[in-house]
Amino acid sequence: NVTNAPKSLSVKMASQSLSLSSQYTSIDDEAPTKSRKRMFLGIIFAVAAFSAVSSRSSFQVTNKTILTETEGETLQVINEFETRTGRVLNDGLLENLVRVHSPTTLSLKSGNAVIFHVETSPGTNEFTQLNQEVVSNIDHVFTEIGKHNVKASVTASDGTTSTLIYTVTAKVIRIELRDLTEEDRKIYFDALQKFQFTSEIDGVATYGKKFHSLEYILRMHLYGAADKECDHWHDDAGFLNHHVAITWQFEQSLRKIDPRTASHYWDYTREGARGIDWYDSDIFNDDWFGSNSPNNADHVLTTGRFAYSPVWKATDYSTIVNPYGLLRSPWNTNPTAFVMRHNKTFAHFADGNTEFPTCSEFSEVLDTSLKDGLELLNGVLHGPVHIMIGGHWGHLADWSAVGSTAAGADGFLLLSKWLWRQGFIRTPDSCSDDTAQDDCLPTCPEGILGSEIDDLSHKDAYDILEETGVIDLDPTTAIAAIMKKNGLGWKDLLKELCHVGSPGEMFSSTAPQDPTFWPLHGNAERFLSFLRVSKDRGVIEFDETWGYTHTAEVPSDTGIVCDWSEVEAGSLEMPTCSKGTCSGHKEDDLLPFTDLYHEQGSTLLTNSEFYQVIHPYSDKLPYAFDTFSYWEACDKHNLFDQYASSSKVKAVSKNTEGLGGM
Repeated sequence: NVTNAPKSLSVKMASQSLSLSSQYTSIDDEAPTKSRKRMFLGIIFAVAAFSAVSSRSSFQVTNKTILTETEGETLQVINEFETRTGRVLNDGLLENLVRVHSPTTLSLKSGNAVIFHVETSPGTNEFTQLNQEVVSNIDHVFTEIGKHNVKASVTASDGTTSTLIYTVTAKVIRIELRDLTEEDRKIYFDALQKFQFTSEIDGVATYGKKFHSLEYILRMHLYGAADKECDHWHDDAGFLNHHVAITWQFEQSLRKIDPRTASHYWDYTREGARGIDWYDSDIFNDDWFGSNSPNNADHVLTTGRFAYSPVWKATDYSTIVNPYGLLRSPWNTNPTAFVMRHNKTFAHFADGNTEFPTCSEFSEVLDTSLKDGLELLNGVLHGPVHIMIGGHWGHLADWSAVGSTAAGADGFLLLSKWLWRQGFIRTPDSCSDDTAQDDCLPTCPEGILGSEIDDLSHKDAYDILEETGVIDLDPTTAIAAIMKKNGLGWKDLLKELCHVGSPGEMFSSTAPQDPTFWPLHGNAERFLSFLRVSKDRGVIEFDETWGYTHTAEVPSDTGIVCDWSEVEAGSLEMPTCSKGTCSGHKEDDLLPFTDLYHEQGSTLLTNSEFYQVIHPYSDKLPYAFDTFSYWEACDKHNLFDQYASSSKVKAVSKNTEGLGGM
C-alpha cells in the first residue's frame, strides 16, 4: 500500500510552477565573437589556473596534499580521496579543507614529531588531545561541519615547547558517483534507498524534526513547477537557484539518515567519452538507480534498489494532485502509483539524442554570461537527460514520422502543458482508484472549443491551434506536409495534444520522484561554480548580472503568465493570460526554503541573496565539491583544454601568434 502519507505537512511555502525545457538548440557554430577572442587570450595563458596559485590563499599542490605556512611550519591534511585520485579536494580553493566523517591524516611538512590537539567543536576554544606521545602524523575524524582550530606542540632541542595553531575547515564533500569508493557508494545508495521509501511521519519520528521526506520535498517542486499560472522554477533565471536549494535540503535529510554521505553528483559527460552507450551506463545498474526503460507495459521499475518506488497519495496535504490524488501534475492522469521510465518519447528513441550532453557542449559556455549560462544549463546542458530517462508514451496515433520535426518529440507534452495553462485542456476533479485511465483523461471540452473535436474540420482545428499560439511555438513549414504524408492532419494534432498521454517522472513536474534527479543537478551547480571561480581568478570574463536569455518563444518558455484568480472552480471560464515574468525568477523574488544553514533560520532569501550564499568561497555552504576543474571527458580532463582544442579557438589562435611568452 503506497497511500500511507502523513495527515498533514506544515510548511510555509511561496506559491511556486514546470515545463522542463525543450530549448535543446545546437551551440552556435559561427565565427568567434570579440568577447570570445578576449576570453581566449585569458584561457590560452591561464589553462593551468586550477593547478596554480589560489586568489584566496597561498598553497602548493602535490599529488595528495595542501600545504599552508604557519610560523615556518606547514600543516598537511591528507584525505583518502586525495591519496587515491591524486587530486586535491575542491582544487585547493579552501585552506586545509577536510571531508567531514572521513579520516584525515594530520602532520607537519617538516616531519617533526608533535602533540596534536583538536578543537572539540568549532568556535568553542576547547581542545581534545589526540596523542600522549609525540608522533609525526595522526589520523583524526572531524564529525562537525565548520572551522576547527588544530594545535601542534613542538618541543625544540633545548627543551622549550612552542605551539602552532592552524585552522582546518570541515565540510561535506560531494564526489562524482564513480569516483567514490565501493564503501562510500554503498553508504550513499543505502541512505538514498531509505529516503526514497520513508514517509514524512516515519522520517521525523526516526531521524528528528530536521528531516524532510521525499513527499515533502517533492510537493515543493510540484508547487513550483505545476502551478497553472506559470512555471516558477524552470525556463527562467530562478532555475538553478531553486534546484541548488532543493538539492541542499535533500542532502540535509540524506545526512540525517547517515551523516557519512552527501548529495554526490553525476558527471554525465563521461558516458560518451568512455565510449559507453548512454543506456548502458553504470547509473542504470540495479545496485545503482535501476533500468532506464523497464520492460513492462506500465514502465514501472520492478527490479533493483528502487523497485516499486511509490508515488504518494496526497489529497490531504497537497493542493496540487492528479485526479487519482497522487503527487503528480493534474494533467498527468496516470493512475500507476509507482515511478516510471521509458527510453522513447512519442516513439522516438531518447528523444532523438544519441548521447548525454558532452564536455564540448559545456566548454563552449566558458565565454558566456550568467544570463546565457542559466538558459543553457536549464536547457541543452541538462534537460535532455530528464527526457531520455523519463520518456513519453500513450499517444493516440503514430507520430514517429513527425516527432523529429518542429519542436521535436518532446514538444508534444510541452505544447499540451501550454494548452492546459491557458485553460483549453481540462482534467477531471477526481477519479476513484478503480476508474480506468481511459475514463479519467484530460480533454479539450466542447464548451471551450465550440464543438466536439471529432466534429471539427482540419481547418477549424488549425484555427484553434493558431489562436492558442501553438502554431507560433512550432513554426516549421514541414509538419503539415509530413502529417499529410502519414495520413494525419491538424485535427489529429489537436486531439493528440488534448489527450496528453503519459510521461515518466523525470519528464514531468514531479521529477524528484525519480532518484536520478538528485545527482543530475549537482553537475550543473559544479559547472556554475567553476565559472565563478574562473572569473575571480581573472581567467575568464563572466558577467553575473541577474537575468536569463530568452532566445525564442518555445513551448516551455512562452513568457506568458495566466491569472486564474477570477476563474470559478469547476467552470469553463478562461484565465487572463498576458506577457510577464513568472514569480520566482526575478532577482528580488523569494525562494521557499528555510533552515538551509544555521544563520538563516526561518528567513526567506531572495534570488540575489541566495546566489551569494552559494558562491564556492561562502562560509555558509556546509558542502564543497571534490573538484571544479577535473572533467574526465574533456581533452586533458580540463574544460579549458577542451575549449582550446575546438575549431573555433583554432580560428582565433592565428591572432595570438607571438604572444606565447606572456
